[in-house]
Amino acid sequence: MSQPFDINNINYSQTGNGPAMIWSHGLLACMQSEDALGIFAWHRFPKSMSLLRFDAKGHGLTTASPSKLDYLWPNLAEELHHLQQHCFNEDKVVLGGQSMGAASSLYAALAYPESIKGLVIMNPPVAWQLRASKQDYYRKVAKAAKLLGGKGLAKINAKHIDRMLPSWLLQAHMHSVLGMLDGLKNMKRQTLEQLFLAASENDLPDREKLNSINVPCLILAWDDDEAHPLSVAKTLAKALPQAKLHVANNMADLDEWPHLISSFCQTVHNFE
Repeated sequence: MSQPFDINNINYSQTGNGPAMIWSHGLLACMQSEDALGIFAWHRFPKSMSLLRFDAKGHGLTTASPSKLDYLWPNLAEELHHLQQHCFNEDKVVLGGQSMGAASSLYAALAYPESIKGLVIMNPPVAWQLRASKQDYYRKVAKAAKLLGGKGLAKINAKHIDRMLPSWLLQAHMHSVLGMLDGLKNMKRQTLEQLFLAASENDLPDREKLNSINVPCLILAWDDDEAHPLSVAKTLAKALPQAKLHVANNMADLDEWPHLISSFCQTVHNFE
């Protein structure tokens, strides 16, 4: 990492009291945009557990870095671990995250297995051979981001929101889906350029390494999403020794996700 860890540079929120889950959002998102989208329902997370959410480096109200190195997933995992140590000392936690947050959680579990009690992997990002085919795309987006900035990218994404979410989710949450772009609008040109340059180099760990993450893992995925292919979720479910995969095919399935996450965390923390 090019920047040393400083808790004062991180915007985070901690609720509840008890065994903990740390949640990491996806690329270009933040706590505000998650809440605007409305599908996470963090207000329903048990108050008997501690929930720590935060804006990742360069996102939301957390300080940005001028270096793409700080946006590589293993380095985001390092920052995640430092945050865990600051807030929970030596306690084991459940790590959870969506897309980029899922990736950094997996890397943290590999680097610090003694600190992890379980994993919640939501919509894992495009990976391996599929990701290699998108390297040029991410570099092109980096150039566009340098020219357009957050507001410009948000306008473009708003016109193509149907490429970012399943059609059944768009139909059910049309009033709020544009809220997922709230975190993008205020992002600076340089930050976005470095984020997408890092995206061109990022990838999930080798499947052989994933075999060593021997903790309970809940994988949540949906289909019809190019950035989060169901095939990647299925591969993770096979590679992670204690993984269970739940696929949402409609809003009724998706509405179960907050309950599945809460129940998983409670079960993992109660198991000795």
